[in-house]
Amino acid sequence: MRRPPSEYELTLRQVDQARSDFAAIEDGLEFIIAEVSKVPTEKTLAWVAAGSFMSGAALAALVMLFFVH
Repeated sequence: MRRPPSEYELTLRQVDQARSDFAAIEDGLEFIIAEVSKVPTEKTLAWVAAGSFMSGAALAALVMLFFVH
């Protein structure tokens, strides 16, 4: 005599669908991880800000030297 299935027993079709869902989720996670690894760190941003400040100051000094005197 066969007993009724419990809510935790899955059919082969459900298992196959779950497997493809897990593969899609894994692909999405790999994409997100790859994108997050491209985000610049605080150290990089600090160097960019310092370089921008110094470049602006140098440009302003050159403008003052050429156009004021």
